[in-house]
Amino acid sequence: MAGEERKQKIPIIRTVTPLDHHRLHIGFGSGSVLELNMENRLCTNRYYELNDDAVFRSAVTDGSKIIFDTGTRFKLEIFARETVDRAIRDPDGGMGILRIQPLENGSLRLEMKSGSILMLNMENWLHTIRYSPLKEPEVLQSVSTDGENLFFGDILTIDLEELIMLAISIPPVVSEEES
Repeated sequence: MAGEERKQKIPIIRTVTPLDHHRLHIGFGSGSVLELNMENRLCTNRYYELNDDAVFRSAVTDGSKIIFDTGTRFKLEIFARETVDRAIRDPDGGMGILRIQPLENGSLRLEMKSGSILMLNMENWLHTIRYSPLKEPEVLQSVSTDGENLFFGDILTIDLEELIMLAISIPPVVSEEES
């Protein structure tokens, strides 16, 4: 029950900050951080209004989505799940994780073909059975990618859906007895 209360209090998206060159710095409640490159989406019908710098810089969050004030009665919204998906997928639908770098604190730095960068915070997931092998430095250091999935040797594979979930979901609470 305490874990459910904690999840309800922590927003999925904690912060959003518009940066130069149509990039958004997004802080998730999970502790992960995404620098989302939107430049490659500006010619699409859905995101065309973001060409207007005032609209782009109006970005705010309600905790579950990013909202842009278009100056009309319609607001442009991007949900948390979409932000990570937009980072990984090109506008043409192709996938593209170019590089992945394990960091000392159990985090992973993923550079995308789209120009986006995801700092995936795995630290709070390491106490769960599924991700506990990543506590071993040699397992974490073994990470590789085929552009779509993350492989930790033959011990663990994380696909796109799971990657999105890890980036935006609040990790389970660890009690004192478990740690």
